[in-house]
Amino acid sequence: MTREELLLDCRYYNGEDEVPDSLPEGKDIFWDYERVWVKWILEGSDRVQRYIDYFTEEYDLPNLLPEDDGTPLGLKALLFNRYDYWVGYMGGSVEEFARQFKEWYLGRYVAGTKTHRQLMNK
Repeated sequence: MTREELLLDCRYYNGEDEVPDSLPEGKDIFWDYERVWVKWILEGSDRVQRYIDYFTEEYDLPNLLPEDDGTPLGLKALLFNRYDYWVGYMGGSVEEFARQFKEWYLGRYVAGTKTHRQLMNK
């Protein structure tokens, strides 16, 4: 995929070199995650695939989140990795941790936004 095609799947990152001042408060972290995802895909890094493999095996990521929300599985896996890093699994059930991620993902990342591709296809 080209950089332009990857940017269409982003919600916050538009290819800028620095975080734009126009981003809503607290969304700069998502801008950076999308920036890193685009960079890794273009570099051919295997990190995204490793995240997909791990989170698919451990948490059934493809079936946990909506397929039609416009976010590619690799970006979802990166976001899950970051959520796991910052929040961390503190015991309890795997299902509960996955539910908490889904709530965070839908409420903090997806809520009130569309990917650039979705905006183009209104």
